[in-house]
This record gives sequence, structure tokens and C-alpha cells, in this order.
Amino acid sequence: MDREKLFIEFLKECDAKEQICGAGNHNSNILLVGNEHYSETPIDDWRNYLKSNYDYCAKTKSWSNFNKSKTWLYYQKLIDAAIPNRLKPTVRGERNFEEDAFTTELNSEAKPSSRVKGKEEREELRKRIESRLKLFKQSDFIKSFPVVVLACGSYLTNSVEKGITQINDTFGVEFDEQLNREGVPIGWHKSENGKLWFTTHHSKDKHKLVIHTWQFSLRCTKREDREWLINEMASVIRDHLDHLKNLD
Repeated sequence: MDREKLFIEFLKECDAKEQICGAGNHNSNILLVGNEHYSETPIDDWRNYLKSNYDYCAKTKSWSNFNKSKTWLYYQKLIDAAIPNRLKPTVRGERNFEEDAFTTELNSEAKPSSRVKGKEEREELRKRIESRLKLFKQSDFIKSFPVVVLACGSYLTNSVEKGITQINDTFGVEFDEQLNREGVPIGWHKSENGKLWFTTHHSKDKHKLVIHTWQFSLRCTKREDREWLINEMASVIRDHLDHLKNLD
């Protein structure tokens, strides 16, 4: 599988549909998907990146923009915890998680807030998300990631009872419904105080893991909640990556 070629095709698909591409290391194992972007590297710059390499792209990024983002902060903590032996930043406030992950957004249009006001805006958002999910489903590049973290909260619905299974349909996975000793599905992870949660989904061959949770910047408020969410999700990701290594 030539992921360089898959990434180039994804660039072309995004360009044709006038959707954002993303940022980070397209050869990594982890795809991080947020709600929407606030600033995005123009696709032309990404084409220049393909001619240069990831190091060039990373050096031309504005680290100061990353420093101000809560989402980037939690992405950094998650990747550091999920990949313990990675080279962590030595400068306080610097973010280098994109060396080991690729990031993109569920909503291609930038918004000042994830809050949705009124029926018209909600319907427009629904259509954009459906278009985005269709692109994800068709893209071999998106399919190539063994780990996908959907930090999108209520932007996605995955309920068999409601007949809406966006995660299953898009990524070819199923919710981990096997019950644990307490009679709770093993795919349902919830903090002790009940304020934070995430769900896990796997493909039938167990090669792909998809995690769904809240947008980090909206829900990660208290330190103990942040630590629980980051550590639990990182543990699940580590176990899955180790599982894939054992298959090789």
C-alpha cells in the first residue's frame, strides 16, 4: 500500500469537492478528526510539502497558533500517552503531535464556535457532514488508518435503535457490544462521575479501531476528567497498535 499515492489522491478529491484536507503525517497510524477547522494550510502548500517532506512542512507551521488551542493541547497529550517512546517537545508549549498523527475535520467550513443556532444552520451543517462522511467512506487514504479518533461529539450519530449508524457505515466498523462482567458493553467507556465518555468500534477483522468522544475543547475542563479521558483512550490505542504488530 503506497500511502503517498493515497494521500495525493485524497488531496485531489478534497480539491475537487472544495473541502479541507488536513495536516500532519499522512504515513502515521492515527487519524484525529475534530468538529471544524479555524485555520487551514492551503492545499497548494500541501502540494509543496509532497515535494519536500514532512520536516519542511512542520518547520513552516506557526507553532504559536497551536499553543493557543485547547484541542491541540489535548491532541498532544493523547499522542504522547498513546506512543510512549516518541520524542516529546523540549520547549514548553510546543506541539509536535502531528509527527505521529494526521488531523482533519468533520465540517469543512470554519466556524467561530461549534454551537449551532437555528434550523437553517443545523440543516446546512447536516448536509456538509453528510458530504464529508461520503468522502471519508470513499477515500482509500482515510481507510488506510488503523486508528481513527472522532472527537466530534453530537456531530455524529451511531444508534442502531434510531436507524442512524454514521460511524459504522463510514468506517466499516461495529460498536463493541460484548458485555463485561457488569453487563455493560465493552465499547462503552465512562468516567466515574459520568461527565466524560468515549465509545470503541472495531472492524470484523479487528484491524481497525474507531473511537468516538466529545470535542476535546468543549468537555475537558477538570484535570481529573482530562487525565481519565486521555489515559483511557491512549491505553485502548496502545493495545490496538500492539495487536496489529503481533499480526505481522
